[in-house]
Amino acid sequence: MPKLIPITIPKWGIEMEHGTISEWRVAEGDKVAKGDELVDIETDKIVNSFEAAHDGVLLRILAEEGDDLAVGTLIGVMASEQVAEDEIDAFIAANSLASPVAAEEADARADQIAATATEQSGSQPARISPALRRKAERLGLDPRTIAGSGYGGRILRDDIEAARASGDGMPLRQLQGAQKTIAERMTLAKQNIPHFYLQRDCTMEAPLAALDALREQSSAPVTINHLLVHAVAGALRAYPSLNINVLPNGIRELDSIDIAIAVETGDSLLTPVIRDIGEADITRIAQLSAEVVARTRNKELTAQDLEGGAITVSNLGMLGVDSFTAIINPPQVMILAVGGIRQRVVLDNGQVTAERFCSLSLACDHRVINGATGARFLAAICEGLDSM
Repeated sequence: MPKLIPITIPKWGIEMEHGTISEWRVAEGDKVAKGDELVDIETDKIVNSFEAAHDGVLLRILAEEGDDLAVGTLIGVMASEQVAEDEIDAFIAANSLASPVAAEEADARADQIAATATEQSGSQPARISPALRRKAERLGLDPRTIAGSGYGGRILRDDIEAARASGDGMPLRQLQGAQKTIAERMTLAKQNIPHFYLQRDCTMEAPLAALDALREQSSAPVTINHLLVHAVAGALRAYPSLNINVLPNGIRELDSIDIAIAVETGDSLLTPVIRDIGEADITRIAQLSAEVVARTRNKELTAQDLEGGAITVSNLGMLGVDSFTAIINPPQVMILAVGGIRQRVVLDNGQVTAERFCSLSLACDHRVINGATGARFLAAICEGLDSM
């Protein structure tokens, strides 16, 4: 086993190019065993835990929570035995990927300040990682004034937070983790995808009657969402030209009907994909949906669980929303926004009756879908609901 062990941003999934440090589970100087969770890394809205491959001690943390880094970037160093500080520094220099220009400049500036201060005052420079030095600098803190509680007197993240708490001012909170990733993806989606929106009110009498019957027959809990997903799957069968993804280098035609559903997790919103449901009945869709929802809320999703599908179904009706429009999640080409079920008065063969309905809003990518095709697709969804 090597004496010094690098910890780098891993590559989880074919499309993964970078990861965000969500939370360090251990601190500098902690002993860890093989299989212990070292750090949570976020990739495309999900969080996976990176485990120790060997027994040892975590000597250095080189990236702080919220740092977004390329796959392969060195974020920490472990050791299987006692190692001199200069040996660790040499190992880091030899194993680090090229840093962004801003980070290089910040490190150079911090090192210059520390060196100058040492020459002028004769004091020792603070023992702190480059990432935490940048954090202290952003907060207006001088690392030389912070008491380090880590291994060998190194300054840890908690030391910086304690120093900040003891000072004045109200620092800005930065977007981090899932919130930061979602903000970036939605901003790019809105900027790069020419959205257009189609709205339609669909009668829900037949679906609600079918729902009552299914709840009596099925052992799996069935909800209105499962009926909506079934109707969308039927519409994709009728319009296979819309079962596509738009990629930077072309259009990918999908060979199965996979549909994403929006799932709230408390602090985030994820869109796991229910796969291969082109011929599935409502009970089967309910079973598959329950599985992915449970895995989402238990934080057991993988990057592959969020990939694929041409459309997402997002329902806010249970929160009292009548109707809304949503942003397409690339590389998908549509998202269906579902409002709550309401009642209205209608005239049927001269008779005034009450009818239950809901408002559907379909957002389409105008690069690959025209208005007429989108309208027919939305009509097919409503027809699928009405024929249940």
